[in-house]
Amino acid sequence: MDPHPNPNAGSSSTSNPVMGSSPASNPGVGSSDPSRYSLRVQMGTKREVEPVFGCRITPTARLINPNAITEVPPEHKFNFKWYRKYELNANKDNIRCSVHPDKVATLVCVECVKLKLPAKGSYHCTAVCYRDKWQNHRKLHLSAKVASPNNQPADKDEIYSWPQYNDGLRCALQELDHWVEMCSSMSYTPTEEDLGSRLMLVTTAVDSNNQVLCPNNTIETVPVRYAQGQKPRCILECQQKSGDSHIRSKLQAHSSGGVKISVLSYNVLADIYAHDGQYSELPAKWSLTWEYRQQNLLDEIIEYDADILCLQEVLSTHLEKFFTPELEKLGYSGIYKKKSGDIYTSYGHCMDGCAIFYRRDAFKEIVKYERAFDSSILRVIGELQPIVREGKDAAFQRLKQHESDSSLRRVLEAFEALQPQERDEAFQRLKKPNVALVVILEKLESEGTCEGIQPRICVANTHIYSDPWFPDVKLFQVVDLITGLDKIAETKIPMLVCGDFNSVPLSAPHQFITTRKLGKLPDYDPYRISQHLKPDHSLPLKSAYASFYNSDGVEEKQCRKFCSESGEPMFTHSTKRFQGTLDYIFYTEDSLILDGVLELLDHDDLGAGIPSPSWSSDHIALMVRFILNPTVLQQGSCAVLPKDLW
Repeated sequence: MDPHPNPNAGSSSTSNPVMGSSPASNPGVGSSDPSRYSLRVQMGTKREVEPVFGCRITPTARLINPNAITEVPPEHKFNFKWYRKYELNANKDNIRCSVHPDKVATLVCVECVKLKLPAKGSYHCTAVCYRDKWQNHRKLHLSAKVASPNNQPADKDEIYSWPQYNDGLRCALQELDHWVEMCSSMSYTPTEEDLGSRLMLVTTAVDSNNQVLCPNNTIETVPVRYAQGQKPRCILECQQKSGDSHIRSKLQAHSSGGVKISVLSYNVLADIYAHDGQYSELPAKWSLTWEYRQQNLLDEIIEYDADILCLQEVLSTHLEKFFTPELEKLGYSGIYKKKSGDIYTSYGHCMDGCAIFYRRDAFKEIVKYERAFDSSILRVIGELQPIVREGKDAAFQRLKQHESDSSLRRVLEAFEALQPQERDEAFQRLKKPNVALVVILEKLESEGTCEGIQPRICVANTHIYSDPWFPDVKLFQVVDLITGLDKIAETKIPMLVCGDFNSVPLSAPHQFITTRKLGKLPDYDPYRISQHLKPDHSLPLKSAYASFYNSDGVEEKQCRKFCSESGEPMFTHSTKRFQGTLDYIFYTEDSLILDGVLELLDHDDLGAGIPSPSWSSDHIALMVRFILNPTVLQQGSCAVLPKDLW
């Protein structure tokens, strides 16, 4: 975001023309001299951008030689100018004269536009109307000049006298159906005054001597629209079953003064996957643009006001340029793990990954762990090479140095049983770039303690491989994650495991997490890798939403949003191709007490599908609120943490 209080503040290096002048009869015409260079400008991440109120537009520009694409152009910079054109036919009912409200406005004071004064006071029905009110109107200009640090105070005589322009009154006022210059910043955020009006961006490329290098580039938009809001989602309080008297007593004793923690899990749909072909059925294609979605996602995240944010599919460039700076303003600090295999996009080379943000006035980071699920496969391949040279027995003896990594030994055994060609195929099948991110957070003293103890909590965030034809890979990655987290079990630190698991309820990965053992195996496992995975774990993990569904007092209208067989939500992901639950928040039930969950959505809330103008991802956000169980805090705060998890 721009660092100025005004979202459209800032300027380019070129000087502004006389306010009120049109961008010329042909604003796209630059230097009259022929040029071998061409200026290509894209207003956003998609070819066409429909401007939306409150959503910043940031263009990208390139200077190229069409006849020699590889030629490096001379040193240059880009200057941008934004214009607005009121559509009188579209706005005749809501643009009224500021002096005579019963009359339609046809003129706007260009000095008000320049000073960014409220538009309502700048509209006039005729030039005579404006001139008659000049004595009072000019005081608004002076006040704005004095009050704004971005405007240099002008001479008093200039401000208090009738504007002396070359064309007199015609240049002091601009007809509403003409282009009016708004600002000369690179980015522009449509305001309320822009609603129903078209925007135009004029871009100029100049060299180090400020000489124009090629004709200007001009882009006009459709009228600025106002996006519909989201349905509010409330926190549903959790009531434990009547038989769980010990839990109920803990809730009563600690819900008022105990340590509460809320966590949000959200796949925000990376822009590299949000293309028209993937979501061709959506009626509002403009809502797929990142310029719109980024602000809508941020507004939604802010609304939920969670202590900890677990985000998936966060592009590395968007993390750096949007999520981190915006969330830092709101008091969050964050960590990030990117998938391998960058691709080239309009943002440059980037890839998506997992991010964890936490309130820095409530927590401090103790230690973090990262996992790339293909790393264990790469180690397996590295260990297989000596088998050929040393023989099986010698190689496995040498593997005793990896006794702490049981998953490595088990997968190696599976690979060793395969034929050489099958090993390569299995390697390619399992070598997927998905990641997990784990952090141990400690509650700050200022945020409350439990009997003088600073509680700690472990938060894991992951995004499991998505292809439904690879159930064995999904299970391999989930077992790999839980095997690492199992090393924290001895510390008794409360644990949250969040993410997009790309696994439906009661599937093998889901059952392994919630039942602590490997029972159901994938229907398709061509290299029988699943048979060699670690068969169990010791973490008492439960699904937060399933626990809520199985608690007392859930209203019937809320029950309809859950699957009665699994207790999980009916869906957390919804597209034309698939609708079902893929996202979860798991928690250790012996150290965390479920206090409430964020209300789910139903089919009516989604309309034609998501993403949409209201919901900017193909997943819905999940959020859960917990109370730390005070009986285990002493152990967790004093435990020695493992150096590595994998």
